[in-house]
Parts: sequence; C-alpha cells; structure tokens
Amino acid sequence: MTAASDSRRGALLVAVLLSALLFWVPLPFGSVVVWSHAVLQCAAFLLVAIAALVLPRESLPRRALVPAGAVAAIAGLALLQSARWPGGIVRALSPEHARLQEQAAAALTAAGGPEAVATALSLAPDASRSAALTWLAVAACAGVAAAVGRHRRERRVLLAGLVGAALLQVGLGTAALATRSASIWGVTVAGDASRLRGTFVNADHLAYLLEAALAIAFAWGWWATGRARWEEAPERRILLVAPPALLWVTLFVAVAFTGSRAGLVAALTAALAQGLAVAAQRRRWRLGVSGLLAGAVGLGAVAAVSVQQGLGRWLATSPYELSWNDRTVVYALCVQLWQRFPLLGSGLATFRDAFPAVQPADLAGSYWHAHNDWAELVVTTGVAGLGVVAVAAVITVRGLATALRAGRRSEDRAAALAALGVVASVAVHSCLDFGLSMPANAVTLVSILAAALAVPVPPPTAAPAGQVRDQGPAGSSA
Repeated sequence: MTAASDSRRGALLVAVLLSALLFWVPLPFGSVVVWSHAVLQCAAFLLVAIAALVLPRESLPRRALVPAGAVAAIAGLALLQSARWPGGIVRALSPEHARLQEQAAAALTAAGGPEAVATALSLAPDASRSAALTWLAVAACAGVAAAVGRHRRERRVLLAGLVGAALLQVGLGTAALATRSASIWGVTVAGDASRLRGTFVNADHLAYLLEAALAIAFAWGWWATGRARWEEAPERRILLVAPPALLWVTLFVAVAFTGSRAGLVAALTAALAQGLAVAAQRRRWRLGVSGLLAGAVGLGAVAAVSVQQGLGRWLATSPYELSWNDRTVVYALCVQLWQRFPLLGSGLATFRDAFPAVQPADLAGSYWHAHNDWAELVVTTGVAGLGVVAVAAVITVRGLATALRAGRRSEDRAAALAALGVVASVAVHSCLDFGLSMPANAVTLVSILAAALAVPVPPPTAAPAGQVRDQGPAGSSA
C-alpha cells in the first residue's frame, strides 16, 4: 500500500512539474529567445530523470510514444545533417550540398583563405545542431506526458496547466491591447500592437496556443454535457456545463482578437471536426451539427464584443492582397528549393540560409521561415522528414479515434476528442503559418497528443465503450 501511494505521489509530482513547464514556456516570447531554449532543454531532460526515478514501471501503449518518437527522429535527422561526413557520402546523398561546399572551398582558396570547408548535410551545421537539442527537449516532454497521461488525475493537471497558460496569455494580451502597448516584458518589439498577442511577438503564433486550449474546452463541454444528463437539479446541470461553455466562448473571442485569419479558420475547423468525431462515436449524425452551432455561437460572441476588432482583418481580406501574393510566390519557390535537396533537405533550421538561393530580385524582404510549416519541413528535412511526420500523423489519428471509440471512461474519451481537435486546428493553421517553430506551441501540441494517446483502451475482445459506459449515480449504464 505504501509503495502504491508513493508511486501515485511521484506521478502527481511529475505531472505538476510538467504542467508548470507547459505554463511557463509561452511566457518568454514563446520561448524563441536563446536563453529560453536552454531553460527548456535543461528542464525537459531533468523531468525525464525525475520521471525515471519516481514513476512506476507501467507498460504504455506503443501509440502513446509516437509523438515523442517522431520528434526525436526529426532531431536525430538534424544531428546527422550537422555531422561531418566524407565528401563521397555527401555527394551521393545530397549533390547540391557537395556542389555548394566545393564552391565555397574554391572561393576561399582564391581569396587566400583556408581551403577546409565542413562537408555536412546542412547549410548551417551549428543551427541544425542547436535545433536538434531543442527538439530533443520537446520529445522528452512528450515522453513524460505519455507516462503520466495514463491516469486521469495527472492528465487533469496537465490540461489545467495548458488552459491556465492560455488564459494568462489572454489576460496579458488584453491589458496590452487596452493601452496599445508595443512592448512585451518591457522590451519594445515589432508587430501590430492592435492585435491580441500576449507574450508572443507575432499574434498568429498566440493563436496556435489558444486553439489548443479551445479544443480542450470543447471536449470538456462534451464531457460535462454527458454528465449533466444524470443530474436532476437544474442548477447542478448549469454548474457542470457553464464553465466549459464560458471558457470556449472566451477563447474563441480571443482567437478572433489575435487577428489571425488562419487561426480563425483553424478554430472553426477544429470545432467542426470535433462535432463530426462525436457524431461518429455515437453513430448519431445529427450531433455533427454541434461543431457548427459552437462556431456560430463563437462568431456571434465576437460580433457582440467588437466586429472590427475580431473580424476586421478577415472581412478586409482580398485575393489581391500583397502579403497573400508574396506567400504564394514563396510556396512555389519552396518546391524549387526542395528539388535541390530532395532526400534529406537543406538542414533543420536552415530555411533562411537556403531560401536566398531561389529568391528573385523582385521579392523583397528576408524570409527566415516559409510561412507554412509543412513546406518548411519538406525544404529543411526532405522526403525523410516528411515521411516520419506523415507516418506519425496516421498512427496518431488512428490511435485517437480508437481511444474516442473505446476509451474506458468518458473522461478518457474526452481527452481523445480534445487531441483530435488540436490535430485538426494545427493541420489547417500550419498551411498558412509557421507557429510550430515556436517551442511553446510545439511542446503544447506533442504533450496533448501523448497524454491523450496514453489513455487506457480495452483489448478488442472486451466490450466497446459504446456498450459498457461509466456508471451513473444510480449505478445504471451511462
């Protein structure tokens, strides 16, 4: 009994520490500054050590380790890219890297400099190596989330930390928005001060974090609605349903106030996807309109607060807008860039080093990112990186669908529903932005997925969750 109690206390301790880290990572500008990378790395690896010491040796479903494994594989690829390789291997795997390195060596020789040039599979080995360490830290967080996400108490702690982080960003952003402050933590930063951005320099990147919390709120509302059916007193039903409903509306309005057009589309897509997932799980297709109704309520709330602030950028969108035209050009150029480094990419975190090679003179500005996570992934990691992410995505979605259909408890199924909403929103938003390059958003994403994939699912021979439900107050089948 004592050993079991110690194990549970240890699991709770690890969950609290991980939740605190998830709460903290958005605060230092989304953790994009150099020192915040170091803090994230140290904290994540320390968490792994603590988890190894105090957590019980429980078997986890293999699907729960997929997010951590995929991120670790990308980090491993980056380490391989940054390593020194014999010239023959570089020429065989990436002829363009070899050509550029030979060209650089010839230029140095002509200038009287040293002839030695690192023969690597990355245009900037140091940048790829540094990025690999950060992504290994992200993978470590996902592994810890999988270890503690199996139990609902620890999973509640994680999700509460994520929602708390989102609400803190809304509060800080609202205070800055009221004064049109151009500074974050006393530092003047670029960007539009008329948009809700919290502690992120780019308001679009805050939208990623809010969308994740929004999906959690939707799933909480679904779970609370099911529980409220067992309550006879109307006031108890209201107490169950009102908090998640209010949270969802608040977060939806906040997403709209970021001015992120892609974020608003992603939030609506997530609500629709979650509504359809609930309908498929219950095999009652009329429930599919719940996502549409939620979206309509959210848009109505935005209009009631401020149409101009919440929907102004969306309503002013034009197909001839300069920024959109530039992005379509960049996306086309990304295809050309990928063709130069098709197998292994130019090197993780080297987009800004690679893009000038294809950037035309009439495309002004410096592009550090592709404004499309998927395009940047292909450019910097090639077919190898895209294959890893694609396989992981398929396994993850199938695992979440299984957990939603057959999870032991309604709360377990709600966790899967939340993660499915996060997947839908990120898949859409990443087509038009680079929010996953923010460590805060990446850690949030993989932690939610890993925790949801770890929920207990009965073996196929057991009765599915649709037939044996959680017991209601009177002991009858829910």
